[in-house]
Amino acid sequence: FDEELLAILRTYHRPPEQTITLVTHVQHPYEISQEMAEAMRKIKSLGIDVYNQQVFTMQNCRKFETCFLRESLKGIGISPYYLFNLKGKEETADFKVPVARLLQEQKEEARLMPGLVRTDKPVFNVPTLGKNELNAWQDHEIIMILNDGSRIYEFYPWEKYMAPVNTYVYKDTPIYDFLRRLEALGENPDDYKTIWYYF
Repeated sequence: FDEELLAILRTYHRPPEQTITLVTHVQHPYEISQEMAEAMRKIKSLGIDVYNQQVFTMQNCRKFETCFLRESLKGIGISPYYLFNLKGKEETADFKVPVARLLQEQKEEARLMPGLVRTDKPVFNVPTLGKNELNAWQDHEIIMILNDGSRIYEFYPWEKYMAPVNTYVYKDTPIYDFLRRLEALGENPDDYKTIWYYF
């Protein structure tokens, strides 16, 4: 973010007729550097809003890790925007956490933070349907629990009352497997025992 780039941004950022908004994809507090903080200072001095989209994974789902990320981002001028559950693709299996863990994080950890810091929405990016807000209970439901503990969700598109659109059925990561993986990483599974309540 040198002066040449800032001059370009300044030229095109003319609220309210035309605005520029930047979106970052910071996944962990370790990614925040002095260079990033300085770049944000320059961008914010132009009046440009910056938002973060975090993907919730095995690598950043430990207790209060996302809270620390939110706080760190706000400290340099970035507002938390989306907290994504990882898409259900086979090649991302090692990174996936159950939807229930994301909901647990929102209800047990994020709620302890000031409202201006916990501004991100928990979402599931449904293939072919788009973003489905996980706090909106009318947009999805559990339709089955398999023997291995996997929850089967059915996601509904927001257009369901306006046009014929297919729903999306998703097999989630088994909670038991998730807890065993956390244990292998040195976490105490008992610290996550309420996860079973979040469907």
